Amino acid sequence: MNHHHEHINNTKRSGFTLIELLIVFVITLVLLTLTLSGLNRATKAGRRTATQQSVSSLAKAVDQFKQEFGFLPPLVHDGMPISSGDNAFRPAVFLSGTTQEDGPTFLVDDGPYEYQTLIVWNTGLDAQFFRGRNMGGPYAAWDDDDSWNDRRYSKYALAYYLTGVLDKYVDGVSGPGMARPILDGSFLGVGYPVGSVREKYEPFMDVERRGARIVNGYVEPKELSEHEPGTGGANLPTPADVRSMYDPHQESSLFAFVDSFGTAFRYYRWEPGRLVNGRIVIESELDLNIPPVLIDPVEYEKVQNDPMNFDNPDVNFIGENTALRNARYAVVSAGPDGYFGTESIETIANFLRVSVPGSSEEQAELRRQVWADNLYEVGE
Repeated sequence: MNHHHEHINNTKRSGFTLIELLIVFVITLVLLTLTLSGLNRATKAGRRTATQQSVSSLAKAVDQFKQEFGFLPPLVHDGMPISSGDNAFRPAVFLSGTTQEDGPTFLVDDGPYEYQTLIVWNTGLDAQFFRGRNMGGPYAAWDDDDSWNDRRYSKYALAYYLTGVLDKYVDGVSGPGMARPILDGSFLGVGYPVGSVREKYEPFMDVERRGARIVNGYVEPKELSEHEPGTGGANLPTPADVRSMYDPHQESSLFAFVDSFGTAFRYYRWEPGRLVNGRIVIESELDLNIPPVLIDPVEYEKVQNDPMNFDNPDVNFIGENTALRNARYAVVSAGPDGYFGTESIETIANFLRVSVPGSSEEQAELRRQVWADNLYEVGE
């Protein structure tokens, strides 16, 4: 009998031990989950901080460029994803006559020397494009029925003009560095005899800076739907599909500064004022022509497509942000989610795993969800 009771007691002790092990396992699993979650949040926070620092550094480099040369880095035409094949969204390339070309580079091979020139929006000739609103001219960034479709940005311009990463047949210098840039987007001496003397300028931005690495061959499939409203969603092309839209000589030029989350920084350019009876006027905040990517989508939606708001002095969606009020350029990161908030509403809704709302107010709320983590710096 005593042996029997001893056997029962040993069995009970063995059972409690298994339960205790299970409890320890569950507690360990919970702690591990919490630890990994905390590490993930800390990693994301660290990347966000690094990205904000990179945004600031890029903006400072833009200012240094302007101080050195007297003008802002030109706005490069990024190619078919920007123009969507529409000549109204292609700057004129005077070396090729009256034709319109997709960027970012144009191959000049009809002279004694073969070289490439960057295709840019010219500050003087393309003022209509930089002002954004459709006022009947040949260039317009977006029309009044589609205010999110703003094409006044480049993914590639900062890498070209701040680091000189292009080949010597484009910027005059092999590897980092460049010849003196000119207002029309070209570089002094490129296209002239090989022995011509060129000033060499070192990069304005540290290409090894954490959070702002340069990627070659960068493309963004979401852009295609961004500039063709009503498209997008889950049916986006692959990066390889987008790269195939470029000519062979252009594919090697797709250099972009990429943030800590893998999305290229955008460089926006714009000009204030609205053309009325041959003169430029600024009567409301809409006339400042600030790109929508910099404005709270919900606040912007209230006034974006109402013609009565053009000369309404009570329109106020940027508040007391004097820096934004006086700005002429911006460096923008899409933040952790990789979305700027200007993508097609179908693409944004697919990312958020919701249906596309029917009203513009509800769509603006969706845009705000992905816009809220954007990071940017502006300058004049």
